[in-house]
Amino acid sequence: MFIDRADLYLEIMNSNWSEGEQIARSIAELLRDNGLDSGKVLEAFCGNGRVAIPLALQGYEVLGFDISLPFIQDARHKAEKYRVSDRAKFMVSDAREIDILLKGESFDAVMIVSTSLGYYDSMTDEVILRKLRSLAKDGAILIIANTFHRETPSWNCNRVFQRYGPLVLMEEMRFDPLWSKLLSKWTLLRDDGEGNLTKELEVLTEIRIYTSTELAEILRRAGWGVDSIYGDIRRREKFSPPCPYLSLLARAIQAPD
Repeated sequence: MFIDRADLYLEIMNSNWSEGEQIARSIAELLRDNGLDSGKVLEAFCGNGRVAIPLALQGYEVLGFDISLPFIQDARHKAEKYRVSDRAKFMVSDAREIDILLKGESFDAVMIVSTSLGYYDSMTDEVILRKLRSLAKDGAILIIANTFHRETPSWNCNRVFQRYGPLVLMEEMRFDPLWSKLLSKWTLLRDDGEGNLTKELEVLTEIRIYTSTELAEILRRAGWGVDSIYGDIRRREKFSPPCPYLSLLARAIQAPD
């Protein structure tokens, strides 16, 4: 879906552009509150730049990467549209190879927005976080914003409908408590405006969901120490199990082995 039918997911991201702006404002506030008023920020799994571009408008120099070429092409187009192409750069990369492609680069902050970790497995997620640490300065800030978490009580929900303009997403979810995986079937339907729905795509997803403690331990092993924890980063709310999202702010504490 992210590559072969990226056009569909771009519709979803574009419909949620204002949400990306809200997240970017909160991330900028957190960065400034932690002593980073400007600097180089690396965004992993950046999509079409819905957070990177608004953050560049806040004065930061942002480099975003994603495995999807259509996402990156759209992000570059939008960077020109918002006149921040000098501060918001984008590249195609698999997160598992980012340390090779950016060898010698050094960043003041790293961010991962939405539930981007977990599509592989916990070992691979740790490898990715180590690679991101290798590209960060000592003391650099890592923000993981609005990711799903194990403690949420809503994983017993069977079916959810969401509309993104003429695109309708039907998501059927099932949580596997043994392996801590969220199993979903996404059915994307097109509304012709007259009440007729046509199926565009059906795809199965499987995501490893972490508890806050599990994620903090993985981060520690990868060279990041958690400083603070939130629920929805847009409100910087106190984290508690009813929150649908988990957000963490960590710092680069030592180079990983």
